[in-house]
Amino acid sequence: MRMTKGMRKLQKEIAMDMERALEVDQVPPPIETKSGSFVYYTKGSASGSQLYCRRAANGTEPEQVLIDTDDLSAQYGYELKSLLISDDHGCIGCLVTHIDGSHSGTETSNLMLFSLKDNGKVEHLQTLDNIFNFVFGENDTLFYTVLNDKLRAHKIRYHCIGHPQCNDIDIFVEEDDECFVDITRTKDKKFHIINSNTLDSSEVYVFSSSAIGTDTSDSISAQLLRRRQRGVEYYVDHYEGEFVILTNSPVNDDSDVSIGEPLPFRLMRAPSALPSSKNWKPLLCVADDERIEDVEMFRDYIMVSVKRQGRPVVIIHNRVSKSNSELPLPNGGNCVVRPDSNPQFDTSTVRLCFSSPVHLESTIEYNMATQTPHKSWTSTPLHIDPDDYVIQHERAPSDGLQVPVTLIRHKSISLASQ
Repeated sequence: MRMTKGMRKLQKEIAMDMERALEVDQVPPPIETKSGSFVYYTKGSASGSQLYCRRAANGTEPEQVLIDTDDLSAQYGYELKSLLISDDHGCIGCLVTHIDGSHSGTETSNLMLFSLKDNGKVEHLQTLDNIFNFVFGENDTLFYTVLNDKLRAHKIRYHCIGHPQCNDIDIFVEEDDECFVDITRTKDKKFHIINSNTLDSSEVYVFSSSAIGTDTSDSISAQLLRRRQRGVEYYVDHYEGEFVILTNSPVNDDSDVSIGEPLPFRLMRAPSALPSSKNWKPLLCVADDERIEDVEMFRDYIMVSVKRQGRPVVIIHNRVSKSNSELPLPNGGNCVVRPDSNPQFDTSTVRLCFSSPVHLESTIEYNMATQTPHKSWTSTPLHIDPDDYVIQHERAPSDGLQVPVTLIRHKSISLASQ
């Protein structure tokens, strides 16, 4: 301590500089999701808790606070991990863990189910034990995953809301301990998806959400899209009678022979009635020097995140006109871009996060119909003016290869003087 006593002033100055460097200039508003006649969103309270709220989409009713994380802690002794609303807006599912740490080391949670009235009143219905993840079905049902003794999700169970958990039925069990199982739902809410993945392979089953009954799982008949092949991954969504598949599967190869070197991802399509891989057809093709990294579905658009020679490109595929356009990215594309949460399906707005050498993590919204920025919330380190700097993306030769290099300079400095 004596050795650093004389440095305390310097330490304080450095800490203040770091704090100023991380100050956020502009914070984007909460992401809102319109579902039926309601708009759902999350916001912070004066006490620092998270409030899960909704309001009438027509704006005629006051805001309803559905869940306050402080109340959840005080009344039940739980900490909230995630929250979902059922399709009919009649039930809230809260995945929670004990504040006292009794869930520590198990990776499992409890699932609290609440009834939700039109006036926003919430009442506790029941709590399910030892849940890893869950998703709502239709007709007062839900599905959840269960961990095995190796802490891998290996089983999917079917639950009728309000019925005892002991009556729940297994609808999928993965016997391979290397696999991790999850159940999700397509963004248009038409299908449920069972994913059984390893680090380098996928096996996906789908079943219609409308086929779910309230008394039995006999009507749940899941269909396999493509059997597992080492080195092959695929991810599925759905819209208007067809599945959209992002995959690195080899062309004309549906065997179980392992793939050595991973192949580039392609965007494919298949009819809902015939989703197996033999019916997959190309939906969007990219150039040889481009790599698809992510896909986001909307009612009239598909957003495709691409790397082109190491730089980000965001392609908007218009499902109506069948045309492709590119979004103008900040700094001419000299930045890192990733999709933000975009839960709304029926929208023409997409929200992206970006950062650059002259930007901290920032947010920008685009109108996909016009491919133009709609709103932006930016933050800069030490409040510098990004317009004062030039960012260039160059390639430098090294051992016969062209290595990408990013150069940042003030506009007052020319490259010739370096």
